[in-house]
Amino acid sequence: MKAYMYDNLPGDQRLAHDSGRAVGVDELGKLGVLYYRFPDLEGVDKLATQRGYKNRDEITVSPDKMGDVYEDKVKMFFNEHLHEDEEIRYIRGGQGYFDVRSRGDDWIRVRLEKDDLLILPAGIYHRFTTDESNYVHAMRLFKDEPKWTPLSRCPQLDDIDIRKEYTYVNVRMHMDSHARSEASAPDATDVQSNKPRLQLPASCDPPSAASPARQLVWIVFGGTGHMGRSLVKCALSRGDLVASVGRVFETRPDDMSGIHENCLGGLCDVRSRDSVARAVQLTLDRFRRIDVVANCSGYGVIGACEDQDEHDLRNQFETNFMGTLHIIHATLPYFRRQSTGRYLIFSSTSGALGVPGLGPYCATKYAVEGLIEAMLYETDSFNIKATLIEPGLVRRDEPDTVDNPLPTWGHFLIKPPSEGYSHATSPALHAKRMVQWLGDRQPTSAVKCAELVWQLAHCLYPPLRLLLGSYTIESIRDRMRSVTEELEDWKHLNFPAAPDSSDKDAHRDDGLTDTIIENAPY
Repeated sequence: MKAYMYDNLPGDQRLAHDSGRAVGVDELGKLGVLYYRFPDLEGVDKLATQRGYKNRDEITVSPDKMGDVYEDKVKMFFNEHLHEDEEIRYIRGGQGYFDVRSRGDDWIRVRLEKDDLLILPAGIYHRFTTDESNYVHAMRLFKDEPKWTPLSRCPQLDDIDIRKEYTYVNVRMHMDSHARSEASAPDATDVQSNKPRLQLPASCDPPSAASPARQLVWIVFGGTGHMGRSLVKCALSRGDLVASVGRVFETRPDDMSGIHENCLGGLCDVRSRDSVARAVQLTLDRFRRIDVVANCSGYGVIGACEDQDEHDLRNQFETNFMGTLHIIHATLPYFRRQSTGRYLIFSSTSGALGVPGLGPYCATKYAVEGLIEAMLYETDSFNIKATLIEPGLVRRDEPDTVDNPLPTWGHFLIKPPSEGYSHATSPALHAKRMVQWLGDRQPTSAVKCAELVWQLAHCLYPPLRLLLGSYTIESIRDRMRSVTEELEDWKHLNFPAAPDSSDKDAHRDDGLTDTIIENAPY
């Protein structure tokens, strides 16, 4: 399946008419259009049972099958119309295009091929055509006896009940949700506790009563770690399907079985490209698709830069940076083919500022941030979205027990300081003091953070960064203010243009200009 905005250029309707502006499955879902991919009929049968499709038939649209009336039929299918029932098409062979109207009344073209199943809601304006191959074989499913009569678009149709219901549920309510404030939203308050419910801003179009979330398939790397465990639990509790990939150095294979009926458990070492690829393939084999990739895996060593040996440095870079890159390499081709996908990459506040005692760890997170920003530019046309999640001081909610042996600070190893950094007030011990402080306090709940990350996966307009945890905003704001002030203090030394010819010799005398030009970056 591939969806994109129709280019509205003249030419045969069977041409691609691809404007280059991709449309994702999430955006189709906001219109009530649902997409599935089933390699076999077993999945179709299960869906039919769930949605109450009692009848079915098959149709072939081709010149060989229809003879002389083929061209007239294709032109008729391409007239804009609506139906009073859902329209369900499961493609058994060939290709074809469904065009559906967007909220702004523009055409969105959806290209379907073998094994694709599309559900169009009753009341949506749409049209259909074959592609240049002039062949498509499809199964049609119905809840009751089929109603074959298409209702061609006209002003009077906007007043019939089925069209008014569709417009209200799938257009107006979604558009109105952007204008609602969190305080006035019906689900903005937890009735039992009478406390405000944590929710992303309305500008993101997060899930709400007016805009319910559809079921997504997750693969969560580091699913047994500090944040991954809470995220897996949250996604499963909300009805999503999850592949929880545990970390091999802390989890046994038996621990990953029987987590939940909607959860596939497994183990993976993100430092190994092959291990990551196997985890991705197992997820596709089980759930047949992936919508969200979350990387919660991470490893850090707390200690002065001088005290960390080559093994410490390589292990942090192999886990945090190369692990992220391996995950992207294994999933990005799949996301490109389906023209949609969502990455939720756990970075850190340490990816935005240097923390004493976490130098190499900060370096890995800086690298991850640069990687994701660059990748987003490269994949903009594929409708792939990503968010860097920057947690600050977040303590997991499970207490330390024999069954849960990880220390409160999760994926950090604390190294004993060498003599030069062992003084109690040494800046190099700042990170150690910080994580041990978490053992006595609970500044921010991992469970509440996981709820926001779950909303992030389901929102239509995700941010590039989501900052979570105590002191995160303050720390990064202070860092940015410091950089801005430094730029202002030193901007007078910027050389935007070459010196005047009359000053050329003078500049050469002191050697400053030649040095600057020679060492200037490209």
